[in-house]
Amino acid sequence: MTGDDPERPPRPGRARPGRRRPLLLAALLGLVGAAGIWLINHERSNPAPAAPPTTTAEPPPVSLTFPEGLRREDMASILRERTRLSPDAYLAATGPSPRGERLAGTSRPTSLEGFLFPATYLVGSLTTVDDLVDAQVAAYRSRVAGVDYRYARSRNLPRYDVLIIASMVEREVQVPSERALVAGVIYNRLRRRMRLDIDATVRYAIGSWTAPITQSDLEIDSRYNTRRFSGLPPGPISNPGLASIRAAAHPRITPYIYFVAREDGTGRHYFATTPDQFDRAVARARRNAAGG
Repeated sequence: MTGDDPERPPRPGRARPGRRRPLLLAALLGLVGAAGIWLINHERSNPAPAAPPTTTAEPPPVSLTFPEGLRREDMASILRERTRLSPDAYLAATGPSPRGERLAGTSRPTSLEGFLFPATYLVGSLTTVDDLVDAQVAAYRSRVAGVDYRYARSRNLPRYDVLIIASMVEREVQVPSERALVAGVIYNRLRRRMRLDIDATVRYAIGSWTAPITQSDLEIDSRYNTRRFSGLPPGPISNPGLASIRAAAHPRITPYIYFVAREDGTGRHYFATTPDQFDRAVARARRNAAGG
Protein backbone atom coordinates (compact mmCIF):
# COMPACT_ATOMS: atom_id res chain seq x y z
CA MET A 1 0.00 0.00 0.00
CA THR A 2 2.81 2.39 0.73
CA GLY A 3 6.25 3.05 -0.56
CA ASP A 4 9.22 2.75 1.77
CA ASP A 5 8.61 4.71 4.93
CA PRO A 6 10.79 7.84 5.29
CA GLU A 7 14.05 7.50 7.16
CA ARG A 8 13.72 8.67 10.69
CA PRO A 9 16.50 9.62 13.07
CA PRO A 10 16.07 6.73 13.91
CA ARG A 11 4.55 2.77 36.25
CA PRO A 12 6.29 4.41 38.32
CA GLY A 13 6.46 1.60 40.89
CA ARG A 14 6.23 1.81 44.63
CA ALA A 15 9.66 2.30 46.17
CA ARG A 16 11.15 -0.82 47.66
CA PRO A 17 13.28 -0.58 50.84
CA GLY A 18 16.88 0.08 50.03
CA ARG A 19 16.22 0.88 46.36
CA ARG A 20 16.87 4.29 44.84
CA ARG A 21 13.60 5.47 43.41
CA PRO A 22 13.16 8.22 40.87
CA LEU A 23 11.69 11.49 42.03
CA LEU A 24 10.36 12.97 38.80
CA LEU A 25 10.41 16.70 39.24
CA ALA A 26 8.76 19.37 37.10
CA ALA A 27 5.60 19.57 39.18
CA LEU A 28 5.83 15.88 40.10
CA LEU A 29 5.45 14.07 36.82
CA GLY A 30 4.82 17.29 34.91
CA LEU A 31 6.36 17.96 31.52
CA VAL A 32 8.43 21.05 30.78
CA GLY A 33 8.42 22.61 27.32
CA ALA A 34 6.82 21.53 24.08
CA ALA A 35 8.88 18.38 23.66
CA GLY A 36 8.85 17.57 27.37
CA ILE A 37 11.87 17.35 29.65
CA TRP A 38 11.70 14.78 32.39
CA LEU A 39 14.03 15.30 35.31
CA ILE A 40 15.20 12.16 37.07
CA ASN A 41 16.56 12.69 40.58
CA HIS A 42 16.87 10.34 43.46
CA GLU A 43 16.23 10.00 47.15
CA ARG A 44 16.87 7.04 49.39
CA SER A 45 14.16 5.34 51.40
CA ASN A 46 16.57 5.18 54.34
CA PRO A 47 18.98 8.07 53.90
CA ALA A 48 22.52 7.46 55.10
CA PRO A 49 24.24 9.98 57.39
CA ALA A 50 25.59 12.97 55.51
CA ALA A 51 29.06 12.39 54.14
CA PRO A 52 31.86 14.86 54.90
CA PRO A 53 32.14 17.69 52.38
CA THR A 54 34.15 16.80 49.31
CA THR A 55 35.76 18.91 46.68
CA THR A 56 34.66 16.54 43.89
CA ALA A 57 31.87 18.22 41.92
CA GLU A 58 28.82 16.19 40.97
CA PRO A 59 28.87 15.67 37.17
CA PRO A 60 26.03 17.46 35.40
CA PRO A 61 23.10 15.32 34.20
CA VAL A 62 23.09 14.07 30.63
CA SER A 63 20.29 15.39 28.43
CA LEU A 64 18.99 12.28 26.68
CA THR A 65 16.54 12.81 23.82
CA PHE A 66 14.50 10.00 22.28
CA PRO A 67 12.80 11.18 19.04
CA GLU A 68 9.38 9.86 18.08
CA GLY A 69 9.22 6.60 16.14
CA LEU A 70 12.17 4.69 17.60
CA ARG A 71 12.23 1.01 18.52
CA ARG A 72 13.55 -0.22 21.87
CA GLU A 73 16.76 -1.24 20.09
CA ASP A 74 17.18 2.29 18.71
CA MET A 75 16.81 3.72 22.20
CA ALA A 76 19.37 1.25 23.55
CA SER A 77 21.81 2.46 20.89
CA ILE A 78 21.33 6.05 22.07
CA LEU A 79 22.10 4.93 25.62
CA ARG A 80 25.33 3.34 24.39
CA GLU A 81 26.36 6.57 22.67
CA ARG A 82 25.29 9.10 25.29
CA THR A 83 25.36 7.53 28.75
CA ARG A 84 27.04 5.00 30.98
CA LEU A 85 23.79 2.98 31.20
CA SER A 86 23.91 -0.55 29.80
CA PRO A 87 21.98 -0.99 26.54
CA ASP A 88 21.68 -4.71 27.24
CA ALA A 89 20.13 -3.97 30.63
CA TYR A 90 17.75 -1.53 28.96
CA LEU A 91 16.61 -4.13 26.44
CA ALA A 92 16.11 -6.63 29.24
CA ALA A 93 14.13 -4.14 31.33
CA THR A 94 11.87 -3.24 28.39
CA GLY A 95 11.43 -6.76 27.03
CA PRO A 96 8.42 -9.07 27.49
CA SER A 97 7.27 -8.97 31.10
CA PRO A 98 4.16 -9.03 33.30
CA ARG A 99 4.39 -5.23 33.39
CA GLY A 100 4.05 -5.11 29.61
CA GLU A 101 1.08 -7.46 29.78
CA ARG A 102 -0.64 -5.24 32.38
CA LEU A 103 -0.05 -2.08 30.36
CA ALA A 104 -1.31 -3.71 27.16
CA GLY A 105 -4.21 -5.47 28.85
CA THR A 106 -3.22 -8.83 27.42
CA SER A 107 -2.11 -12.19 28.76
CA ARG A 108 0.45 -12.91 26.04
CA PRO A 109 4.14 -12.01 26.42
CA THR A 110 4.37 -8.28 25.74
CA SER A 111 7.30 -5.87 25.76
CA LEU A 112 7.18 -2.18 26.66
CA GLU A 113 7.45 -1.21 22.98
CA GLY A 114 5.08 1.70 22.46
CA PHE A 115 4.99 2.66 26.15
CA LEU A 116 8.52 4.18 26.17
CA PHE A 117 7.45 7.76 25.60
CA PRO A 118 9.71 9.83 23.33
CA ALA A 119 10.92 12.93 25.17
CA THR A 120 14.05 14.46 26.69
CA TYR A 121 15.19 12.93 29.97
CA LEU A 122 17.89 14.39 32.22
CA VAL A 123 19.89 11.41 33.46
CA GLY A 124 21.91 12.00 36.61
CA SER A 125 24.90 10.16 38.00
CA LEU A 126 22.72 7.91 40.19
CA THR A 127 20.13 7.13 37.52
CA THR A 128 19.63 3.44 36.82
CA VAL A 129 18.13 1.74 33.80
CA ASP A 130 15.02 0.96 35.85
CA ASP A 131 14.71 4.63 36.78
CA LEU A 132 14.81 5.65 33.12
CA VAL A 133 12.27 3.02 32.06
CA ASP A 134 9.97 4.02 34.94
CA ALA A 135 10.21 7.64 33.81
CA GLN A 136 9.38 6.76 30.19
CA VAL A 137 6.33 4.73 31.19
CA ALA A 138 5.24 7.47 33.60
CA ALA A 139 5.59 10.03 30.80
CA TYR A 140 3.43 7.87 28.52
CA ARG A 141 0.72 7.56 31.16
CA SER A 142 0.80 11.28 31.90
CA ARG A 143 0.58 12.36 28.26
CA VAL A 144 -2.21 9.97 27.16
CA ALA A 145 -4.35 10.81 30.18
CA GLY A 146 -6.05 13.55 28.15
CA VAL A 147 -6.53 11.55 24.94
CA ASP A 148 -10.14 11.01 23.87
CA TYR A 149 -10.53 7.31 23.02
CA ARG A 150 -14.31 7.35 22.52
CA TYR A 151 -14.24 7.06 18.73
CA ALA A 152 -11.78 4.15 18.87
CA ARG A 153 -13.99 2.40 21.43
CA SER A 154 -16.97 2.86 19.13
CA ARG A 155 -14.98 0.88 16.55
CA ASN A 156 -14.17 -1.83 19.13
CA LEU A 157 -10.51 -0.83 19.32
CA PRO A 158 -9.01 -0.91 22.82
CA ARG A 159 -6.24 1.49 23.82
CA TYR A 160 -3.48 -0.99 22.99
CA ASP A 161 -4.79 -1.27 19.42
CA VAL A 162 -4.80 2.53 19.22
CA LEU A 163 -1.15 2.51 20.34
CA ILE A 164 -0.32 -0.05 17.64
CA ILE A 165 -1.99 2.13 14.99
CA ALA A 166 -0.18 5.21 16.34
CA SER A 167 3.15 3.41 16.05
CA MET A 168 2.51 2.77 12.34
CA VAL A 169 1.34 6.33 11.75
CA GLU A 170 4.52 7.60 13.40
CA ARG A 171 6.74 5.62 11.03
CA GLU A 172 4.74 6.36 7.87
CA VAL A 173 3.97 10.07 8.21
CA GLN A 174 6.30 13.05 7.87
CA VAL A 175 3.73 15.84 7.39
CA PRO A 176 1.68 16.40 10.58
CA SER A 177 -1.58 17.09 8.72
CA GLU A 178 -1.49 13.57 7.25
CA ARG A 179 -1.43 11.70 10.56
CA ALA A 180 -5.21 11.50 10.91
CA LEU A 181 -5.58 10.71 7.20
CA VAL A 182 -3.25 7.71 7.39
CA ALA A 183 -4.92 6.58 10.61
CA GLY A 184 -8.25 6.76 8.77
CA VAL A 185 -6.92 4.54 5.97
CA ILE A 186 -5.87 1.97 8.57
CA TYR A 187 -9.34 2.04 10.17
CA ASN A 188 -10.99 1.65 6.76
CA ARG A 189 -8.83 -1.32 5.81
CA LEU A 190 -9.40 -3.01 9.17
CA ARG A 191 -13.16 -2.57 8.74
CA ARG A 192 -12.98 -4.16 5.28
CA ARG A 193 -10.73 -6.95 6.60
CA MET A 194 -8.04 -5.96 4.10
CA ARG A 195 -4.36 -6.46 4.74
CA LEU A 196 -2.76 -3.24 5.93
CA ASP A 197 0.22 -3.62 3.55
CA ILE A 198 2.34 -1.13 5.50
CA ASP A 199 6.03 -1.31 4.67
CA ALA A 200 7.08 0.02 8.08
CA THR A 201 5.80 -3.18 9.69
CA VAL A 202 7.99 -5.23 7.35
CA ARG A 203 10.95 -3.07 8.32
CA TYR A 204 10.21 -3.71 11.99
CA ALA A 205 10.06 -7.44 11.33
CA ILE A 206 13.46 -7.45 9.60
CA GLY A 207 14.99 -5.05 12.12
CA SER A 208 16.01 -2.19 9.81
CA TRP A 209 14.39 1.14 9.01
CA THR A 210 16.70 1.90 6.08
CA ALA A 211 17.70 -1.28 4.21
CA PRO A 212 15.93 -1.76 0.85
CA ILE A 213 12.94 -4.09 1.16
CA THR A 214 13.39 -7.25 -0.90
CA GLN A 215 10.84 -9.76 -2.12
CA SER A 216 12.02 -12.22 0.53
CA ASP A 217 11.42 -9.53 3.17
CA LEU A 218 7.82 -9.17 1.98
CA GLU A 219 7.35 -12.91 2.50
CA ILE A 220 8.93 -13.10 5.96
CA ASP A 221 6.93 -15.32 8.32
CA SER A 222 6.26 -12.76 11.04
CA ARG A 223 2.95 -11.54 12.41
CA TYR A 224 4.43 -8.05 12.12
CA ASN A 225 4.50 -8.49 8.35
CA THR A 226 1.26 -6.80 7.31
CA ARG A 227 2.09 -7.51 3.66
CA ARG A 228 1.41 -11.16 4.44
CA PHE A 229 -0.90 -11.28 7.47
CA SER A 230 -4.18 -9.44 7.90
CA GLY A 231 -5.18 -7.36 10.89
CA LEU A 232 -3.00 -5.36 13.23
CA PRO A 233 0.47 -6.57 14.11
CA PRO A 234 0.70 -8.10 17.60
CA GLY A 235 2.26 -4.99 19.11
CA PRO A 236 3.53 -1.48 18.37
CA ILE A 237 6.36 -1.16 15.84
CA SER A 238 7.72 2.03 17.42
CA ASN A 239 7.26 4.39 20.33
CA PRO A 240 4.96 7.12 19.01
CA GLY A 241 4.50 10.68 20.17
CA LEU A 242 1.31 12.25 21.45
CA ALA A 243 0.20 13.68 18.08
CA SER A 244 0.23 10.23 16.46
CA ILE A 245 -1.59 8.70 19.43
CA ARG A 246 -4.30 11.34 19.17
CA ALA A 247 -4.62 10.78 15.43
CA ALA A 248 -4.91 7.02 15.96
CA ALA A 249 -7.59 7.52 18.62
CA HIS A 250 -9.62 9.88 16.42
CA PRO A 251 -8.74 9.48 12.71
CA ARG A 252 -10.03 11.59 9.84
CA ILE A 253 -13.11 9.97 8.34
CA THR A 254 -12.61 9.60 4.58
CA PRO A 255 -13.30 6.95 1.91
CA TYR A 256 -9.55 6.41 1.34
CA ILE A 257 -8.23 2.87 1.53
CA TYR A 258 -4.84 3.43 -0.15
CA PHE A 259 -1.92 5.78 0.22
CA VAL A 260 1.51 5.96 -1.35
CA ALA A 261 4.49 8.27 -0.86
CA ARG A 262 4.63 10.99 -3.52
CA GLU A 263 8.42 10.72 -3.88
CA ASP A 264 8.58 14.41 -4.75
CA GLY A 265 10.62 15.64 -1.81
CA THR A 266 7.64 16.95 0.15
CA GLY A 267 7.23 13.93 2.42
CA ARG A 268 3.56 13.84 1.51
CA HIS A 269 1.37 11.00 0.20
CA TYR A 270 -1.22 10.44 -2.50
CA PHE A 271 -4.50 8.97 -1.21
CA ALA A 272 -6.92 6.85 -3.22
CA THR A 273 -10.27 5.11 -2.85
CA THR A 274 -10.11 2.55 -5.69
CA PRO A 275 -7.46 0.20 -7.08
CA ASP A 276 -7.40 2.19 -10.36
CA GLN A 277 -6.81 5.46 -8.52
CA PHE A 278 -4.09 3.81 -6.49
CA ASP A 279 -2.38 2.43 -9.60
CA ARG A 280 -2.37 5.90 -11.13
CA ALA A 281 -0.97 7.36 -7.90
CA VAL A 282 1.81 4.76 -7.87
CA ALA A 283 2.69 5.56 -11.48
CA ARG A 284 2.77 9.26 -10.68
CA ALA A 285 5.01 8.64 -7.67
CA ARG A 286 7.41 6.65 -9.84
CA ARG A 287 7.57 9.49 -12.34
CA ASN A 288 8.30 11.89 -9.50
CA ALA A 289 11.09 9.64 -8.24
CA ALA A 290 12.56 9.51 -11.75
CA GLY A 291 12.53 13.29 -11.96
CA GLY A 292 9.57 13.49 -14.29
